[in-house]
Amino acid sequence: MESEGKTDRQLNKAISVATGESMKKRSPSVIVIGGGMAGISAARTLLDASFQVVLLESRDRTGGRIHTDYSFGFPVDLGASWLHGVCKENPLAAVIGRLGLPLYRTSGDNSVLYDHDLESYALFDKAGNQVPQELVTKVGEKFEHILEQICKVRDEQVEDMSIAQAFSTVFKRSPELRLEGLAHNVLQWYLCRMEGWF
Repeated sequence: MESEGKTDRQLNKAISVATGESMKKRSPSVIVIGGGMAGISAARTLLDASFQVVLLESRDRTGGRIHTDYSFGFPVDLGASWLHGVCKENPLAAVIGRLGLPLYRTSGDNSVLYDHDLESYALFDKAGNQVPQELVTKVGEKFEHILEQICKVRDEQVEDMSIAQAFSTVFKRSPELRLEGLAHNVLQWYLCRMEGWF
């Protein structure tokens, strides 16, 4: 019992010393675990607030899911590669500006890059034949109409609905929007591009 009391007194003395003069001279310290965008942002914010910061990352690089793979001899972006809301409030906007990285403004409606409009794509079928540009444009217009119908379906819903369910509902209501053959394949390409929107 006496040794426990002695240990407690020593611990209290150590705490008193640690929180005394030495703490007045040192700023608080924080360990941030994970060098992805959230971890880097947290570390930067803490540094700006005069904290001592240690950033721990288990990989041999920072960036988290943001990574460019060159293993095929050309760059392939993996993970997050789309920056939303490039404005003064976004902490990455200043970093991008300092690095001189190019930014491409996207439309608010469907997030198709302005400098990559529908007419600039060359699509090819499985046999290697180029899909006629008129068909790509026509399917693109139909796709826009389908998206308008999906927005109406979304507005009617009280509960969440998957995008696949929304498409299914639109096609049940408006069978004339269904496409066949090569046009169906082009529509599938438009659908695949939606992954980059959200």
